[in-house]
Amino acid sequence: MAEAFLKDYFLKTSSEIEVISAGINVKNDFGATDKAIKAMENFNIDMSNHTTRLLEHNIVENAELIIAMTRPHELSISKIQQQARNRTFLAGEIVRLGSLVSRPEVLPSFKLWVEELHSARAGHMTSGRAGDEVLDPFNKPLEEYEKVAMRLNGICEVLCKLLTSEANKNP
Repeated sequence: MAEAFLKDYFLKTSSEIEVISAGINVKNDFGATDKAIKAMENFNIDMSNHTTRLLEHNIVENAELIIAMTRPHELSISKIQQQARNRTFLAGEIVRLGSLVSRPEVLPSFKLWVEELHSARAGHMTSGRAGDEVLDPFNKPLEEYEKVAMRLNGICEVLCKLLTSEANKNP
């Protein structure tokens, strides 16, 4: 759902930011759950063509920024590539820390913005706070999918504003 929200927001801002979604406990090429599709219909986003992808080393290695939903997800990413820890953030954490650092467009590179985000952790080796996690609603009732979709919508909207200068012009 986060991938769909981000792609939708970036499309509206004419951003060329590439968004890739991959999971740690999935098989490749499965569709989104019926409940995820239904929850996203409330936002006029069609996820019927979504396919799952297993998180692999090449995805982690090539990513400039990695957003994890939970601490166990983040730990799995660090196990794939330890150096990815400095550019991996919980969904809520990136939004929280993003308000504490410079805007990406005022820095010479996106990499420096990610480094500022990591520095804003103030040396804490644990990722984020419990409230920064977004729990997977898999196998839960539709209402849980809808709650997660609402939360992800808010997180993704703020993240889009942080990452796109066009969105920053229209707060």
